Formats: sequence, C-alpha cells, structure tokens
Amino acid sequence: MKDLKKITQDFFAAYSAHNVDAMLALCADGAQGRYVPYGKNSVMPIRGGLEQIWRGFPQAVPDFKAEVVEIIPAEGNIVVVQALVGGTMPAEVPGLVKKGEVGLIAHIYVIRYNADGKITRLDCYWDNTSINAIKASAL
Repeated sequence: MKDLKKITQDFFAAYSAHNVDAMLALCADGAQGRYVPYGKNSVMPIRGGLEQIWRGFPQAVPDFKAEVVEIIPAEGNIVVVQALVGGTMPAEVPGLVKKGEVGLIAHIYVIRYNADGKITRLDCYWDNTSINAIKASAL
C-alpha cells in the first residue's frame, strides 16, 4: 500500500504553494470531489470542477494557504484531514477578522485513494457561515 499520509502531505503542500497542476497529478482520472456546504448534490469532477475553485483562491487571497493540523488514517484507503485554510482577508468580516488580518477557517477533508495512491474522491466540510460573511463583507 502507498504511503497515504505522505501523499496527503504532498497534496496540501501543493495547495499552499498554489500548484494546482501538482495537486491534479495526485488525482486519479475521473476523480470526483464535493464541497459539501455548496449543497449535498454538489459532486463534481476534480478536473474542470474543483480545479477551477483551487485556481481561484489565490486570486482572491494571494497568500492563501492550507495548513494541515492533523492527518487521520481511516478504514481502507481513506484519510481524514483537519486543516486551517485561508490567508490575509481582502475585507473586514465583522466578528471574525479585520481587513488585512490573516483569517484561517477550519476545514475537514475526507480523501479516498485508489490502490495506486491516487485521489479518487475528495469531500470537504467547513463552517459556511464564515465563508458567507467573508463574501458579504467583500461586496
């Protein structure tokens, strides 16, 4: 079995480095993803779907990063990751962060791998109230 913890660390290092191509290289062909706060039926291809979101984060938050807090091996080829995601906020979010301050939002990722150590499914959960406050404050 591949070292899923190392592959997961490589994925998040590429995320923090804004290297989406390296992230995609760790994904299997046909890999699917879901950002659950976007809706329970928000499953989409990683390539052409989540990929576009990943490419957009550094445009909105230039020092965007994903800081891994913990990697938890689960059953089979599943890994659960607790991460803090964010960067310097472009606008004030009342009660959360002031404009120009670093704001990191807790995320949980459930990542499934195939036998070759490639990501086949990535589900992500976070507190959407924080994200909506950031969006609203930027308007």
